[in-house]
Amino acid sequence: MSQADVAAKPAGLFDRATKGHALPTVSVEVERGRIRFFAKALGETDPVHSDIAAAQAAGYPDLPAPPSFFMAIEAMADEERARLGQPSLITLLKCDFRRLLHGDESYAYHGLVFAGDTLQFDTKIIDFYEKKGGLMEFVTVEATVSHAERGTLITATRTLLHRLG
Repeated sequence: MSQADVAAKPAGLFDRATKGHALPTVSVEVERGRIRFFAKALGETDPVHSDIAAAQAAGYPDLPAPPSFFMAIEAMADEERARLGQPSLITLLKCDFRRLLHGDESYAYHGLVFAGDTLQFDTKIIDFYEKKGGLMEFVTVEATVSHAERGTLITATRTLLHRLG
């Protein structure tokens, strides 16, 4: 790579000093209304997600959340962090929304989330790496949703990226 190429190479935007950083655990309470709204937005027609009698008839203690409800839990955790005056993951990483893309994601479901649950949300910044000669930078993040009595319910691993070129 020539001196001109090095000078022209965009600098990374993510704050790589955050590697290994764990955000403070926050607690969130899952409300029936959020589950109902989320299920409706998904087009979910199973009444266990909207009707408490149907959920209990199916053996659930309350409305079970659809599996993709993780994103709503993460949003609630971000709301709680803001309320507590804590920075969000996006702020810590120094994400630039003009260049930010969603990369990869995987979820492991270990148990169900129900309306009325108080959940703990933990997030850790795992790693950073580059591709295409530094024109794309990536960050891998792991989040865990757990319940005090039922343990870990969801583990999510996701990758965000900045397009720098």
